[in-house]
Amino acid sequence: RSEMLQALCVELHAGLYFTRFCEQSGNQRWLNAVYFWTDLQHFHQLFYQEGMDPFTVQRDAQLLYFTYIFSLARRSLDVQEEIRREVHRRLQPAFEELFDRIEEHVLNTLLEAWTQLLRRDQESFQEVTDTQLTHPSSLLCGGNEFLLKTSRKCIQNVFDCLYSSNPSHALGSWACVPQSYRGYRLSFLVDQRQELLYFMSFLRDHRASVHLMCWLDVEQYQRSPQNRQERWQRLASKYLNEEYFFGASSPATAEQQKQIVSLAGGLEQMQSQCLPTAAVLEIQDIVRNHIEETWLPLFLSTPEFTKRQKDKSKVQHRLIKKIIGDWSAIKIIVFLLNPSSCQQFLNFVSLKGDFLENDVRFWLEVQRYKDLCHSHSDEATVQQKISTIISCFINSSMPPALQIDIPPEQAQRILEKRHELGPYIFREAQMSVFNELMKLWPEFLEFSSSVREDFKNWYSARVLDYLANISATC
Repeated sequence: RSEMLQALCVELHAGLYFTRFCEQSGNQRWLNAVYFWTDLQHFHQLFYQEGMDPFTVQRDAQLLYFTYIFSLARRSLDVQEEIRREVHRRLQPAFEELFDRIEEHVLNTLLEAWTQLLRRDQESFQEVTDTQLTHPSSLLCGGNEFLLKTSRKCIQNVFDCLYSSNPSHALGSWACVPQSYRGYRLSFLVDQRQELLYFMSFLRDHRASVHLMCWLDVEQYQRSPQNRQERWQRLASKYLNEEYFFGASSPATAEQQKQIVSLAGGLEQMQSQCLPTAAVLEIQDIVRNHIEETWLPLFLSTPEFTKRQKDKSKVQHRLIKKIIGDWSAIKIIVFLLNPSSCQQFLNFVSLKGDFLENDVRFWLEVQRYKDLCHSHSDEATVQQKISTIISCFINSSMPPALQIDIPPEQAQRILEKRHELGPYIFREAQMSVFNELMKLWPEFLEFSSSVREDFKNWYSARVLDYLANISATC
């Protein structure tokens, strides 16, 4: 499972290899799961950005809920009713762990697809190996050096496929694009909604936004079957004219323009009647190729794009640390929310000194504060809870004033916003103490395991002594 999570985190840089496998499998459950997981990571990123926008968080949370959980449409995840109700109850305000239980369900589903993918790749590798064994003469003629060169060539071909769907893109305008971005295509921007807006602004500055607008409008036309005749006439009037597609600045060559007219059955037919699907797809491919060969490389090579990707990499690195490891953050949260198991962890961290026990209690109090926000209590009750948490852990009357492991500037921001009654007032502080507690989690698991083993040995010895005494008595 750890390998699958690592693959998912670098899925974009791998050319969406796993996503494409799910699409081609015909298994709608796998496809829904991989789409949801991808969208969920965009949702998580909102919490790691500077100046988090609560409106955007709430909007994206509702979009995820109504697309994958509440909906009965094709993309529904078909989760249990009890989980669906729990998410709905906690939907407003939306916190980062809102979809944790659904994510666990989705990862179990994706594990099926991942296992199948590995099995398929292993079978393909075995076929190649068998072929080499059946025709050894062609391999042995050059000895080990030939085998080494062949292996290197195969590996290079794989990377060429991953990073460039068209090898010719390595030349020309794509030469100025950093190597790590040469695998990006228009589909990448469509999946990254914010980057799509940046790209539109970039094209607008260069008076070339019509190309992207045309591609998007054709894409929307193909996806929506309603009022096709009326919508096609507007589309043809806007783009299939001498000002754009058949003009001097057309993305199509003269030969391509003739081909489109031929597929449509003439210019008049093109303006009045819906084109055959083949013609529509051909127009869209022409526009897409023009964008990817002319404008996308220029956009990907801008310093602004590089900076945004580096910032996203920092965010993604934090997310990977949250997702991947020997332990699961979701399981830790479930463990801490159980009073009995939480007490075990409290007893363990209390022996470590400092503020670790306070960290656990603060984390639990913030969870109770979140529940209070979900219950939509009156402002006076919410304000009282905020004041209680602050007076106990952040601005205590007992020295030192700060009783938990968070930076002083973080504590100061909480004190400044204590009267805003926002649901996210303790979010950064809770994340900080959780990160401190996670460092102790592996040691706690090891300690718990050794205690259980010692108890088992002690109990077994007592039972054997008891049986021996009974036997002697008899």
